[in-house]
Amino acid sequence: MEHPSILDSLQQIHIDAASFFESAGTMLKLNGYWDETEKSRHWESPTDYWAQLSSGAQTEAKSIASRLAMLAQQTAPAIRRSPLLSEADEREAGHAFKGMRSALRFRQFKFEDVQVLHDEGSVLGIQAAHESERLVDPFEAHLNFSSWCESLVGRLELADLRPADGKDISRQNSHPIAAGYRPDTAFIMMWISKDHPELEDACNKIKECFRRFGIKAVRADDIEHEDVITQRILDEIKTAEFLIADITGERPSVYYEIGYAHALGRRVTMYRKAETTIHFDIAAYNCPEYANLTGLEAMLMKRLEALTGGPPNQN
Repeated sequence: MEHPSILDSLQQIHIDAASFFESAGTMLKLNGYWDETEKSRHWESPTDYWAQLSSGAQTEAKSIASRLAMLAQQTAPAIRRSPLLSEADEREAGHAFKGMRSALRFRQFKFEDVQVLHDEGSVLGIQAAHESERLVDPFEAHLNFSSWCESLVGRLELADLRPADGKDISRQNSHPIAAGYRPDTAFIMMWISKDHPELEDACNKIKECFRRFGIKAVRADDIEHEDVITQRILDEIKTAEFLIADITGERPSVYYEIGYAHALGRRVTMYRKAETTIHFDIAAYNCPEYANLTGLEAMLMKRLEALTGGPPNQN
């Protein structure tokens, strides 16, 4: 028998969830726990309506949530296979699943991305990404569930939903795509100065390390000749498979680029020359020191083995 498609499964979940919200709302009103005409009172003193549900109703909601979790496992590979979708779409799909799960417990899910706090080019700090929930009434929970579901459907309509025989997208068999990441590419964020030739040596060492893993690494001056944050540089940060930063010199532009990458949810591998000061919230991230190029090479090669899941190429 043919299995239902991801979209068909999601549509059925949406229908079943609507039935749950309707019956749960009726149950809460009959038991005197909720009066939808007194919504203002809920804002003043939020009620945990989930705790007022019968065990049978809670079991029904948990069953729908379990189906969402199983569907999420199929959705992520489908999004990664699509040339029209990107890492951002995959993250938003994850938020949609979390939002629907929260709604089933009469809560509103909210995600706030990393925010880079800066003033006239100087990075003042970074506000970390975080997730939160707040109590809502059954009516608002139903609206939130439907909104998250529609958001997810919009992405899945652009996804490659063909059966993948249980295999996820292969990094080796992937091809560069405009909307998503470019396999086997890396972008280097660091201070660029002709007055400091040691920076050029560090850059060349980083490129050499990546090259030994079959990865092409570029720095801003390989694509741009202006020492400013340009859209081209931001696009590199969005789409390169690997991001590496050397914060030696404590340049505002480098901090800005790291902050932008974190705001996108990208992981940045960071290093610094010995005795380099780490400013603000970057100090919370792993940023080891290197005393010389030999030390930088040793740390980066070990890191790349972990990131790529294998040793460097033999040739």
